[in-house]
Amino acid sequence: MLWKPGLLIALSLLIAAFHARAAENFAFETFRWNEDYRYLSEEPGRSAYEDLKYRPFEIAGEPGFASFGGSLRSRVNVFDNDRFGLQGGRDGALWLQRFYGHAAIDFDSGFRAFVELSADYADAHGELAPGPFDKDKAALGQAFFDWRVGGAQWRLGRQEAGLGSARLMGTRDGSNVRRSYDGLRWDKSFDDVDLRLFYLQVVNVDERSFDNSSGGDDAIWGLNSTWSIGEGNADVYYLGSKRHDAVYAQGIDDETRHSAGARLFGSHDGWDWDVEALYQFGDFGEADIRAWTTASVLGYRLSGVRWRPRLALSANVASGDRDPTDSRLQTFNPLFPNLAYFEEAAIYAPQNFYNIEPEISWMVTPKLGMALDWNFFWRLEENDAVYVRGLNPLPGTAQAGGDFVAHTPSVSIDYQWNRHLSMDLSYSHFFIGEVIRNAGGSDVDFFKLQAEWKF
Repeated sequence: MLWKPGLLIALSLLIAAFHARAAENFAFETFRWNEDYRYLSEEPGRSAYEDLKYRPFEIAGEPGFASFGGSLRSRVNVFDNDRFGLQGGRDGALWLQRFYGHAAIDFDSGFRAFVELSADYADAHGELAPGPFDKDKAALGQAFFDWRVGGAQWRLGRQEAGLGSARLMGTRDGSNVRRSYDGLRWDKSFDDVDLRLFYLQVVNVDERSFDNSSGGDDAIWGLNSTWSIGEGNADVYYLGSKRHDAVYAQGIDDETRHSAGARLFGSHDGWDWDVEALYQFGDFGEADIRAWTTASVLGYRLSGVRWRPRLALSANVASGDRDPTDSRLQTFNPLFPNLAYFEEAAIYAPQNFYNIEPEISWMVTPKLGMALDWNFFWRLEENDAVYVRGLNPLPGTAQAGGDFVAHTPSVSIDYQWNRHLSMDLSYSHFFIGEVIRNAGGSDVDFFKLQAEWKF
């Protein structure tokens, strides 16, 4: 099966050689349903590619247009001693291939239908095994209807969703199968504030064809408001969530958790900032939940210097459980975040920790970017575990003494070949600290190579 990544990369390079004239400067969105190709109606003599993105029609006197797109991605993850050798496989490589295709129909009246199909394949080599979100032979990734009533937009069906900085609700793009939900969403904009209400059930991944489904076991609901404030913006939100068989050092049980928080973000005169804080309460079995987190990133871009370097510092902390034997759970739950929260290896989960992470990045050319960061990671509460991907406690760490977990230098290189094709690689080394050493773990090496073509 090793031919698949090479074939996909070769196919991407071949197709990317075709030039889409008028669409060349139009960026693809993280959520493809955000793209609007109505501007192509003003382009005379559209190319074949532009006709694919904008095909006008009229049904029963109602004008509209159809649009088609998709993506192909090939990714290689190589681990030496994954998860410090304390959980599951240790050494090996994962070859991930992902194929997405979507179609949208938009009517001028404000009604829209969006459908996305996907196929996800994974080949494991060595001691590693594909993760639970890496294999899915064929799936209905998204299928929803949008309609506008009284200035508000309603959405019903299967959909991807994200909030703010994706610290609590992200796409899970590092895995093969992106996260999707079944549910209802409502959006409305006022003069200085955007509101969103939603109730969503998490779609469970089954690697058989068209077998994914949602249920009431894992769900998220809430209200998010975004306000314009001076040079920046503010999010104020409430999120409720249910999680079946949640796993902590305290045990395994069902949880209902409520999160109330705020985020300030923006940029001005070379500076950028993103600061967030929230408090959580609820029930974990018979235990009361009392947890919290704060997160921050402050950056500055030196525009008058060669390669326009950006200097940034991230500092974060999330609560842990002081006493896993009592009737209170204090471990923070990041809900449904992007898995690559700290680095592309996606080993750590942002629970029971504090860290600082300086970073410097450069734009070597308009297409080539480089970044170097160094993550220093501690455990906040010594009686609680270190948590890893999947929001699971790392075996042996709840009983291991010490605070310092590891420090991790990472380097990444991104090349935007053209609008359609991007290529990137990254490398990280995890130098273990006393917690991992006391638990019997050792250093980790991680390497990633990825090519993605979008159309």
